[in-house]
Amino acid sequence: MAGLKTATGEEIDGSFELRVEGQPRVLTLCVTGDLHVGGLVRRILGALGDPRPWADHALWWEQQRRWLLGPSPTLDALGVGGGSRLRFAPRHRPLRLRLPGGGVLRLRLNFAGTPGRAVATACGLLGVSHPEELSLLRPERGEGRGAPPAPPELDLTHLRPRTDEAPPPPLPPELLRALRSPKNGGRGPPGPPRSPPGNAQLRRARLHARWLDVGRSLLEQGVAEDEELQLRFKYPCATGLDPQEGPRVALLQEEALGAILAEEIECSEEQGLRFAALQYQIEGEEWGDGGDPQDPPEPPDLDTALERLELSLGGGGTPGPAEELGAPPELQEELEICRPSPWPFWGSRPAPARAVLSGSSLSLWTPPGPGGPQEQLNLRGCEVTPQVDLGAQKFGIKLRLPSPGGGGETLLQCRDAPQFSRWVCGCRAAAGGGSPSAAALRAQIRGVLGVLGVQPDGGDPPGTPPRPPPDPRRLLPPRLQRRLKGKQFTQRLLEVLLREGPLSPPQARLRFVEAWRALPGFGLGHFVVRFRGAPQDELLAVGPSRLLRLPLGSGAVRRSWSHRELQRWDVNWDSQQVRLWLSGDVTLALRVLSAPPRALHQFLGGYLALGGPPRDPRELQRLMEGGYDP
Repeated sequence: MAGLKTATGEEIDGSFELRVEGQPRVLTLCVTGDLHVGGLVRRILGALGDPRPWADHALWWEQQRRWLLGPSPTLDALGVGGGSRLRFAPRHRPLRLRLPGGGVLRLRLNFAGTPGRAVATACGLLGVSHPEELSLLRPERGEGRGAPPAPPELDLTHLRPRTDEAPPPPLPPELLRALRSPKNGGRGPPGPPRSPPGNAQLRRARLHARWLDVGRSLLEQGVAEDEELQLRFKYPCATGLDPQEGPRVALLQEEALGAILAEEIECSEEQGLRFAALQYQIEGEEWGDGGDPQDPPEPPDLDTALERLELSLGGGGTPGPAEELGAPPELQEELEICRPSPWPFWGSRPAPARAVLSGSSLSLWTPPGPGGPQEQLNLRGCEVTPQVDLGAQKFGIKLRLPSPGGGGETLLQCRDAPQFSRWVCGCRAAAGGGSPSAAALRAQIRGVLGVLGVQPDGGDPPGTPPRPPPDPRRLLPPRLQRRLKGKQFTQRLLEVLLREGPLSPPQARLRFVEAWRALPGFGLGHFVVRFRGAPQDELLAVGPSRLLRLPLGSGAVRRSWSHRELQRWDVNWDSQQVRLWLSGDVTLALRVLSAPPRALHQFLGGYLALGGPPRDPRELQRLMEGGYDP
């Protein structure tokens, strides 16, 4: 290393001039190679002469794109010479994180730390447990390009970073609501993601080229200040899912909804309708009623709970209606009854009748006059099928009673949507043999009215426009939208909604995630590879518990191995080859084509670390700190 010289060319010592970009000027320091990084930082602070705190600043080496963080290494050991360009820069900088539901969180994150540390900080603020399942994803090429960045729903850049790197305390519930209900100009929920054109398998394979490297810091990977990244579940294992983990379940459900609507994971028509019914219940409460019931009500304090207990035991206070705790109220109205005629050419004519539904018993008076019941039907176990034609304003309920002869059919014709909603929910409860409370029935009635585009009585202030029926484009993937038209979708959605029963938003979210986990393609990460000796490219899918070998362009599984059969694997970083050793003397040699081989290496190691409960804390720490990076 060349040092300073005299006019005759003699070396004075081993010192050299080092230029450091400080704030607010560029410093030129005369240093020697045995100076350690901590001493260089003290020299910089002395030259700046500014009393403000500099604890968050560190040295960034421009040419090598690396941080000089440890105080002990010397400049000679690091290779820093006179031509090196160093910057004395802050480590914590603003960064935008877009959540699965569309909300944007802006906060200061450590650009000298790994993505795992940044995710842990964000999850601590959001109250999300198991941050090792999430990571940071770059937006897809062209996504949002040319448009100004959307203002964040929650800006927390005023919060100063903690020096101990401990997870921050969770945000208050009122701040989290701003992220779960992103601004959309008062137009209701944001629109769903649309599936981009092209092969779905190739899109899923290209996804792994956009995950940030878990072993390098944010600035080393070219993340710019105030850039927008996506916070996503890289390993959606959902191990130990607890209904009490509201923020984690909410993020999982929003990510599952986006994957289903964008057709990143395949589902059948019946499964898609079930997802639509559950999502409708979530949106109906969160957007239709103006509240935010997705969060469970906060428990009262101890004194309030004791006062309520004393009132209930002592008989004081104003008890609620008995129907809230007991059986559902009795239904008694006039309907029209239609039965199929034994003579087909006669058809069926509706006859007015007085109907009384009590428990599982349906009593009918035809004609509706005084006297004993003309007919009594036991609805326990019967099939209840709604028959709705919104265009003609016809609302019917078909009852198929179980009997040895194959079952008789009875059609109840209702005069309007409110009467239909009461009777279809009552008949469904009677067929199930249960006795739901009046509150549960009212919730289900509100759901049926919402599907029909009718506001419940007293639910909204005067002058509120009627709520439109559910839009299939926001609840179904495009493939199912083409199959189910508006009329058919309403009919099928009603059937599934009644079958699911009334659910609170937390219950619907949890059931949504459980149904998502049951799909065959859940949690699979796809990589386009070329196996050694194979004539064409194939897919290697890595899942929570197995490895799959798939032909490109087909969903057929050619070969499957469980994680227990994987003995070890390695990556030749010179030839970019990956080798997997499996039980039974099976060795797979392959080259990854859709992403760097490091992506497969880290993804496979992450799934093995998160294999199942109990999770090893040391393995989780390695995963968060980039321990699977060689």
